Amino acid sequence: MTEFASSSFLVPLDGSSAAEHALPWAKALAAAYGSRLVLMHVVDDRDGGREAAGKARDVFVKYAGELARREGIALAEGTIETGFGPAAPAVLGASESAGMVVLASHGRGGFQAAFIGSVADKIVRGARVPTLVVPGTGPMAGPGEGPIVVPLDGSPEGDRALVTARGIAGKLGRDVVLVRAYSVPPPAGAEFAYYPADWATQLEAAAATYLAEVALPGEKPFVVHGPAAQAVVDVSENVDASLVVMASGGKGLAKRIALGSTTDRVLHALHRPLLILPPAHD
Repeated sequence: MTEFASSSFLVPLDGSSAAEHALPWAKALAAAYGSRLVLMHVVDDRDGGREAAGKARDVFVKYAGELARREGIALAEGTIETGFGPAAPAVLGASESAGMVVLASHGRGGFQAAFIGSVADKIVRGARVPTLVVPGTGPMAGPGEGPIVVPLDGSPEGDRALVTARGIAGKLGRDVVLVRAYSVPPPAGAEFAYYPADWATQLEAAAATYLAEVALPGEKPFVVHGPAAQAVVDVSENVDASLVVMASGGKGLAKRIALGSTTDRVLHALHRPLLILPPAHD
């Protein structure tokens, strides 16, 4: 995967302090990759008309300028952009020319159920570029010093996520943590009524061998028994991860319907930044 080929990172903002939580991460990654930030606001002009929308745009331009100065973002290195209409389609349209979208999981209103599952969820599912979802609650913080966690299952998606995680870790000077979950599937039918007594031990050993073959010197492997999503969340908390990197599954329209059960569950359960890579091909 070519790392964030575009020269810009898109940051959707709605004027709330929660949405501003995306800025420290966006700023850090833009600096690391030599990219510029695009601060974007979407004005819904369906009710108030273009005159009201124009006034709202002017308010955002002033707000974004003040915000950029406060966060130390040089306007010469970034762009202030306004879209019109429903938020998600406008952001997705603008993201086509971006290398990454960086957004907060909570926007105006501050409730996860109101944002994840609506605007942010539509952006994550529809984006053709990597999308970094940053928690929009609690103190606003930057990347931190914790490692980057990447779950692996032997799939091409996991391999792509690992390449990206290693690239970011190298840019930011972070360690990499590899996670492999395993579980004994429930019996299905008479012919699978039982498993060998050491079946779980064999699965654990196979998972450990796989990570040992994949890990580079200095990368820490974790083999966890249980559901994959919970393993990712638990390990991320235990190692105080600064970022989790995963790839969504599906091709074409499938990616707009489902991220894949594990990625989707992590998205809704994790309280740390999550970078989701889109499918490799449409």
